[in-house]
Amino acid sequence: MKKIIIIIAAALVCLAAVGTVLLCEKHETASDAAKNITVGWNLGNTLDSNGDWIGMYTDGLPENYETAWGNPVTTPELIAAVKAAGFNAVRVPVTWREHIDESGNIDPAWLGRVTEVVDYVIEQDMYCVLNVHHDSGGGGWLRATPECYAESSAKFAALWKNIAEHFKDYGDKLIFEGFNEMLDSENRWGGAGSEAEYKAHNDFNQLFVDTVRATGGNNTQRNLMLQVYSGVCGEGALENFVLPQDSAQGHLMIQVHCYDPQPFTWTSVDYAAPRYDWGSDSDKQQLDDIFRRLSELSERCGAPLVIGECGADYKESEAARKAYVTYFLSCAKAADIKCFWWDTGAMSLFDRESCTELYPEITDIIDELT
Repeated sequence: MKKIIIIIAAALVCLAAVGTVLLCEKHETASDAAKNITVGWNLGNTLDSNGDWIGMYTDGLPENYETAWGNPVTTPELIAAVKAAGFNAVRVPVTWREHIDESGNIDPAWLGRVTEVVDYVIEQDMYCVLNVHHDSGGGGWLRATPECYAESSAKFAALWKNIAEHFKDYGDKLIFEGFNEMLDSENRWGGAGSEAEYKAHNDFNQLFVDTVRATGGNNTQRNLMLQVYSGVCGEGALENFVLPQDSAQGHLMIQVHCYDPQPFTWTSVDYAAPRYDWGSDSDKQQLDDIFRRLSELSERCGAPLVIGECGADYKESEAARKAYVTYFLSCAKAADIKCFWWDTGAMSLFDRESCTELYPEITDIIDELT
């Protein structure tokens, strides 16, 4: 009888070990997700659209917000067209502030529409990155300041608790991103004004991780994206970024944004004249330096890094834009960093009404180099 008990006990130990292994293998790590993402696309200026005027001068329905900044209602056909062009990940920026109360409770109609769009992506077997977008940034209620953390951390945690609980049964293809381009009290883009503001930024990232993990389900192992201060690639923002502590091992990713040099990639900026050329030795050196810094950050933190926003406006100088995109993506490929194109306005690669490509030569370059 003792032998039988010993055998049964040993078998149970083995089964428990196997179960633990299976549980670990069930969820894709952040490194594996970063490897499996080829190239991403942003559903920009859509669910992230916001403004008091929308509620004042429209019916305030989800579709009124979704179309407020000039894009049509998103369709499954659009997401399918994006996939057909070679993208296998979609970042879905969402602004929640006009759809939540002071306790972080979300308007069911808005959450329902966000869910529909997330499902469009998941049903195409693509990665979906869901975030909190213009709730932070220049006009947002989330700031990288100790005062804001004291006043708004509870609301921020409640918002993420509600989002995470709603999606906790979704699989590994759904990735959460805590917030977008959080700025300090003076809206500094290049870097925060003090150590205390960098700390507040890092504290919000830590709170995001802790809140999502506490909701259980697949969220205990879900891959999460954390942005550096303002999303910028500057030395100060990268050096002061602290990867949060996490109860899950290997499930955090770092995100930055890169539109450098902005006088070329954007139609206009307020600090320099627009540029229509790109490709000098100094231009290339600028990108080389950026990708070196990004690789160093990833290595220091022991976490994969992605560029969550990048791109270049059409300026009737396609030769220069093609040269830029080619060099940019070549640098990213060499550094094993995946990129998400920001698609809206002059940066758009798709006609969202007809679900067709606007600049096939650019999407061909993207597909070839990713």
